[in-house]
Amino acid sequence: MGREQPREIHVSHFPLSFAHFFLFVNIHSLLRRLVTLISQQATLLASNEAFKKQAESASEAAKKYMEENEKLKEAVGGGVKLDAREGKLELANSDLQAELKKLKDELATNKQKLEKAENEALAMRKQSEGLTKEYDRLLEEHRKIQMKIDGPTDKKEE
Repeated sequence: MGREQPREIHVSHFPLSFAHFFLFVNIHSLLRRLVTLISQQATLLASNEAFKKQAESASEAAKKYMEENEKLKEAVGGGVKLDAREGKLELANSDLQAELKKLKDELATNKQKLEKAENEALAMRKQSEGLTKEYDRLLEEHRKIQMKIDGPTDKKEE
């Protein structure tokens, strides 16, 4: 009896140590996931700051260009001649406007082509449905004529 008691204690402690092992594994995986999430959050915060600085820089540049534009408008309105840079900008602007008009015309043409193709597809679909109905009607008519020629072959057809 003295020898059996220590063995029973050893066996009864096995499930407890096994449970501790799985608890340790779960805690370890949770800690690893937590570290990963914290790292991702730090990366996101850094990129957020970079985007914020980029947006501020773009805003400042836009503000600067708007002020420059206002000065140019005042200079043009006051009768001051345009310098070469401003002339190039106006030329580029007119080129862009011409390109925009060309693209709008192209878009309108493509929309018309698309609408025409859709209408043609719809017409073909309707024609196909009509042909299918006519085929079914002719098939039924053929079956009836064939029955008249051959005569009933079983009692269900009579």
